[in-house]
Amino acid sequence: MRFLPVFLDISSGHVVLVGSGLQATAKLHLLRAAGANVRWVSQSADVAEEVLAASHYAGRIEVAVSAPEEADLTGATVVISAAGGKADEQIAARARAHASSIPVNVVDRPDLSTFIFPAVVDRGDVVVAIGTGGASPVLARRLRETIEAILPARIGEFAAMMQRYRGRIATVRKPGFSLRRFWEKVIDGPIGATFLSGRTREAEAALIRAIDAVGESADDNQGVVHLVGAGPGNPDLLTLRALHALQSADVIFYDDLVGPDILARARRDAKLVFVGKRKGEPGIGQTEINRRLVEAAKAGRCVVRLKGGDPFIFGRGGEELEYLRQADVPVHVVPGITAALGCAAEVGLPLTFRNEATTLSLVTANTAEGAASVDWSRLSDPATTVVVYMGLSSAEIVRAGLTAAGRDPETPAAVLARGTRPDSATAVGRLRDLAKLAASVGEGPAVLVIGDVVARSQLWKAIEPAAIEVAA
Repeated sequence: MRFLPVFLDISSGHVVLVGSGLQATAKLHLLRAAGANVRWVSQSADVAEEVLAASHYAGRIEVAVSAPEEADLTGATVVISAAGGKADEQIAARARAHASSIPVNVVDRPDLSTFIFPAVVDRGDVVVAIGTGGASPVLARRLRETIEAILPARIGEFAAMMQRYRGRIATVRKPGFSLRRFWEKVIDGPIGATFLSGRTREAEAALIRAIDAVGESADDNQGVVHLVGAGPGNPDLLTLRALHALQSADVIFYDDLVGPDILARARRDAKLVFVGKRKGEPGIGQTEINRRLVEAAKAGRCVVRLKGGDPFIFGRGGEELEYLRQADVPVHVVPGITAALGCAAEVGLPLTFRNEATTLSLVTANTAEGAASVDWSRLSDPATTVVVYMGLSSAEIVRAGLTAAGRDPETPAAVLARGTRPDSATAVGRLRDLAKLAASVGEGPAVLVIGDVVARSQLWKAIEPAAIEVAA
């Protein structure tokens, strides 16, 4: 480690910035965001636009138009040079030789610098700095982008809220009370989940109650349940909030549709519990799943109920939500990309289209009474795109029901099996051949899509150009 990572307070004194151009203005904005008073030494007098853009931050900007080598370093706490060439070398030498040995950074010249700028992830009170010792700024930026995607957007506000109450909780003096464990529960428990989900006032009120009831609350060990949608199968389609929930989970109850690639994104020491139902095999009933969710939460666990697709689209998430609420368990819903959207997007199939498909209906063939009990008459309009979930084995019933209701047997249709996964398979054709299409793609999960928009998919255009000419 060549450079020691430190966080420097530059709000007192002033920073001397030497140079002009894009590199200098980029550093100007970074310094101003940190509240620095900046003395900007530029050879260009035309800097009004840059000064105006950076003027809304705290601190002052002083502009001195002069040659770089004439820069006044008096009173500087830090010197940054983006002048280029010999001027950078002169500025660096002057800063090092100064009586107080002023820290100096020369842009893109770590050999002349006593400190370097890391790639910064700024979330207000939470700041992450990534450095490569000057070896590869591009790699540092790539790492920053990765961390940007992982950190919750409100994490800085969350830190600021905890800061406001540090003094209040620090006054608590009770036998056995651990300040560290208290904050761990705030961060990992319902208060943290509530704040990061956007219900900030509710979270702050809960924090105040937790402070006032230290050691007295019967709910000290209360956990939380996240109902999380895992999407259609590809782990890259997990939402950021779903990833955050997986990373903080103590125990994860997952369905059969959740693959190992998605489970690999969970916290390594999280307990994984399979509660899926596989066709032809006995499974855990919904009542038992509900009981286990409540039991784990009451034991103080951070629980994730992980479902394929979206919890509220034929996933019984609504039933679990009601049960958890009745049991007074804090619960948060994390939506996922439902199969209709993810699978259709993969094959370039727009589920709606202006003046052609103006209604989208999501239907399940897996009802208690079976697919034959569905009222297909409501789906006979040619402007309606019908997406049938869990209909692979009921494709012939779906075909018969739609055609009996008046849907044209020549309507384009598609079967999208295992969509977004490496082994995905798609078959397109006509409604009259829906059962054959379903049989051709192998095992599920799959969705059936019936509607004129199927003719606009990439696969249809590749195999039925004549049909596309008619549809167009």
